Amino acid sequence: MNSIQNFDWGRFAKKLQGKADETDLFNRAAQVAFYFSFAFFPLLLFLMTLFGIVLDKTDTLQGELYRYLAQVMPASAYQLVRTTMDEIIANSSGGKLTIGLVATLWSASAGIDSLRSAMNSVYEVDETSPWWKLKLQSLLFTFLFILLIGVALTVITAGVKLAETAAGDSDIVKWTVVGAQWIFLFCVLLFTTAAIYNWLPSFEKFRWVWVSPGALVAIILWLILTAGFKTYLHYFNSYNKAYGSLGAVIILMLWMYLTGLAILAGGAINSVLTEMSPSSGAEQAEEHQLEHRIREEKKTQKKKKKA
Repeated sequence: MNSIQNFDWGRFAKKLQGKADETDLFNRAAQVAFYFSFAFFPLLLFLMTLFGIVLDKTDTLQGELYRYLAQVMPASAYQLVRTTMDEIIANSSGGKLTIGLVATLWSASAGIDSLRSAMNSVYEVDETSPWWKLKLQSLLFTFLFILLIGVALTVITAGVKLAETAAGDSDIVKWTVVGAQWIFLFCVLLFTTAAIYNWLPSFEKFRWVWVSPGALVAIILWLILTAGFKTYLHYFNSYNKAYGSLGAVIILMLWMYLTGLAILAGGAINSVLTEMSPSSGAEQAEEHQLEHRIREEKKTQKKKKKA
């Protein structure tokens, strides 16, 4: 409690604002949203195809996935996603979907590529790994993320069925199951944000922090922005009037922008707190800036030599 009271909130706010301006946070979030829009449908298609390969019957898990998407996404965006996915699945045979798994996974990894670039900018680190290694990391991260969604849906579905069988008509048990579902989903979100903030940025030394202030803020901010956006659309939806049939697409893009903004804001908070922590020190911050300046000078010299 004392550490919170003694925390220099004014300095933190000033540094956070400076971080957002220096790294062009809002435009970076728009870039991430743009690539998310390309990656979103291939990701869902890969997930449902994987369900079909591993499991004989996928209707239950597919229904659970749609149910949770309906809860977190704006209604127009959800209807667009569901209609599009139903059309893709209906017009594609099982053989085509299975053969196209690699291509679908490759397309879905574009969102991770964009997110990594944005996180490197937020943490002010330079990417030094070769292209093939980065792409392999993106593919692996995307695949693990899809597996995480599949495991989460399986656990939730199995848990609900087990609870319904054991509880009967007990309302207390039903509400307990609903609460356990959301706690489990919150833990999944914590793990996902931890993977994003620890794995994607090109840190010189790998580090893993399970729960960080930025991760908590990102999750809470995303829930607030999503709820606020859904409320706004419920009462003042004018996108369909302004954009016609493209209104649902614009709404989906805006929701993805808010999602990217929440993730990058959490990363910026972690970066600022690291710079302000006594363990990092002003000397290390100066060394980091010096190393960054040297790398930029080397890049400039290479460009001049090529010219």
